[in-house]
Amino acid sequence: MKLENEQGTAQRGKADGASPGIGFIGLGRMGEPMARNLISAGHRVVVHDINRAKVDDLVAAGAEAAGSAAEVAKRTPVSITMVLSDAVLRTVVLGPEGVLEGASPGHLLCDLSTVSPTVTREVDEEAARGQVRFVRGAVAGSVIPAQEGKLAVFLSGPADDVAEVTPLLEPLAASIRGVGSNEEAVYLKLVHSALVAVYSAMIGEALSFGERGGLDLSEMVTILEQGPLGSKQLSLKAPMVMDRDFENPPSDVNTAAKDVDLVLDAARELAVPMPLISAARQVMAFQQSRGGGKRDIWSILEAFEALAGDPS
Repeated sequence: MKLENEQGTAQRGKADGASPGIGFIGLGRMGEPMARNLISAGHRVVVHDINRAKVDDLVAAGAEAAGSAAEVAKRTPVSITMVLSDAVLRTVVLGPEGVLEGASPGHLLCDLSTVSPTVTREVDEEAARGQVRFVRGAVAGSVIPAQEGKLAVFLSGPADDVAEVTPLLEPLAASIRGVGSNEEAVYLKLVHSALVAVYSAMIGEALSFGERGGLDLSEMVTILEQGPLGSKQLSLKAPMVMDRDFENPPSDVNTAAKDVDLVLDAARELAVPMPLISAARQVMAFQQSRGGGKRDIWSILEAFEALAGDPS
């Protein structure tokens, strides 16, 4: 790990007439628009992803490219990670050419990925050994809010570190909330994931039942949306459900299933029974087995329709 400290990095950037910068690692469906919003807000942004085309697109928008996560951390005082899974987070932070290899003492790492409490503990322990500060974070919202800079962001960690990273994240968010000093942000994201899974399954099961009773799908969705059972989530998904347009989704069944697996693993660790989310996960597995893993999570309606079978 480099022995140059964060203050020295910042002072060098000022001497060069440039912002010290923000590193951004992970340019997937959510990470790419988030990094783009940081660029649009005037930040110097150093980016890395295994998909070079994604990096090149952002360089064209004003970012600087880095060949590794370690290089990102060497060139900026703050690194943000937005990656798919525990395994990827371990690689980009703890692995060879990872953030901790390039970070100077005092570097601030903020992870916004949907990952497990287990891996964030591992990152926290290793970061502390290298005198790297670590803020756990997560976002609520899908691709469109990410593009519009209207995500809900929640953070947990040492209060001073949360306060330092908060203004840097403002271009990404409609709201930013500190929720604790340890792993609270990680658990709050898993609460969101559990609710998305159960809610989409509950709606799909009910709509399938109504269809079998002779109701029109679009009429049911319209009445539910406009009545006392309406919700922001139902209104957001209503056009998709009525048109059965489940292709190219902001969040697919495979991703939702991965998130639910994180929920269930954490629940086992805490000895918390979760029968509803467990049942929803089995229906997701059925949809995946039918080749629907890349369809929107609300396509779980199709799984319930298939389970109901042909009434004739």
